[in-house]
Amino acid sequence: MEILSIRRGTIQDAERISAFITALSEEYIVGEFTAEGRAHFLRDHTTSEVSQRLLGDFRFYLAESDEQLAGVAAIRSNTHLYYLFVGKPFQRTGLARRLWVHLKEESLALGNPGIFTVNASNYAVSAYEKLGFRRTEPTREENGVLYNPMQFVSAG
Repeated sequence: MEILSIRRGTIQDAERISAFITALSEEYIVGEFTAEGRAHFLRDHTTSEVSQRLLGDFRFYLAESDEQLAGVAAIRSNTHLYYLFVGKPFQRTGLARRLWVHLKEESLALGNPGIFTVNASNYAVSAYEKLGFRRTEPTREENGVLYNPMQFVSAG
């Protein structure tokens, strides 16, 4: 499957982004959370929450193949990688790296000094390590949600 484009997300994309992230989170991430953590995490990714992020200090990038959403990346405050999700048919195709490079290059052009953070799910730690992120702390738990603080420091 060919990824035809990566584009900036808009408020009109909120519902698609929410559905995409929720489905992937239910499959890969929230199963190990407490019931409270699962509910908290999924509430944080509803259409209205995604809409607020699209209107706030976030930039979203959508990878699309034909009319299908293939991947979503988002950055908060030009420093914190908030989302990097790739749909199942597109996993292990290099799309996560392509989205990351696109987001990173735009962020550097907008003044990021080359330091990025992410709170990775246990499922995603190895994928982030392949992109150059390193753990900065052991696994943490907040509101029943498990995550791994990680950082990327640009070599340049």
